[in-house]
Amino acid sequence: MNVLLIEDEENMQTIIAAFLKRFADKYALDIKVKALLDPIQGLFESTTNGSNYDLILLDVRLPKLSGDEIYRSIMHVNPEILDRILFVTGYKEDLLNRFADADLRILDKPFRYDQFEAHVSPLLA
Repeated sequence: MNVLLIEDEENMQTIIAAFLKRFADKYALDIKVKALLDPIQGLFESTTNGSNYDLILLDVRLPKLSGDEIYRSIMHVNPEILDRILFVTGYKEDLLNRFADADLRILDKPFRYDQFEAHVSPLLA
């Protein structure tokens, strides 16, 4: 299983990577994670190689380019992977207001492992 993580905070990347490892160990999965700090690189990777990922974890508040903008680009370029995106944000209501007609998967920050597992399981297990 391949996971793309677009998150600008290194400590949050570390937490998510640890949670993914725990998840992989629990379900006996081989999970490879490509973690990107730069949202521009995340945009390029998700729009050109997005179909190679089983899960895309996407922060919303990013410097230079927001998660919203990345999501909108994917909507136009690679819409068949939208169901693989899990937003990871502390701004759930803002996101829901901006994408009122979309069926978004959102994991609220801060979160615990059990919440993480509940959101990731339907996409990876």
